[in-house]
Amino acid sequence: YFVEKHDERRELFEKLAELYRPKKAIYPGSFVHITPSFYIGDMTYIDSDRRVSKFFADDNVLPYIRENKSFEGEPSISGIQADYSDKLPIEKEAFDMMFSFYAGFISQSCKKYLKQSGVLVCNNSHGDASIAFIDQDYELIGVIKRNGANFNITEKDLDTYFIKKDGSPIDKAKVERKMIGENFTKKGYAYIFKYNGSLKKFR
Repeated sequence: YFVEKHDERRELFEKLAELYRPKKAIYPGSFVHITPSFYIGDMTYIDSDRRVSKFFADDNVLPYIRENKSFEGEPSISGIQADYSDKLPIEKEAFDMMFSFYAGFISQSCKKYLKQSGVLVCNNSHGDASIAFIDQDYELIGVIKRNGANFNITEKDLDTYFIKKDGSPIDKAKVERKMIGENFTKKGYAYIFKYNGSLKKFR
């Protein structure tokens, strides 16, 4: 599906893995986008689409990952067909990295799965980056730029992002209601946040 769309984003996941060295990552709203498993040894995928269970039960998936992986050792994958906002059979504070692409407010529903100082990689398609930016549990630490299949990560001039064209603050209620990111003067393809929250609020 993602190969035919020319949207595997291999370079993105390769660079994220090289920069942050995650051992274990989670991808809510992933559908069947297993490209992260080529670079991260232990991946958990979650999506409510009914095709997900069949996909991850396919005996060809793991061999395909083995053929494409860039790391030593055996890959570990888990595919869960569920709504990521529901209660899931996943350990809290267990993941080094979390991905949020085109799938709603993952930064809010799934933050409990991130370790302290874990990394959230998220775009602003449905407004999740806007919400994460104003969430005190997260700190912006990088911006991802995209040019076709090429990706670059910058940690410079971060204070120049998330500035609205009219100068007003981010309207959280509006973003949550419309599920559309705010319009900023400077944009990235996606954003990288460090999670500084506490699990105590989830107990």
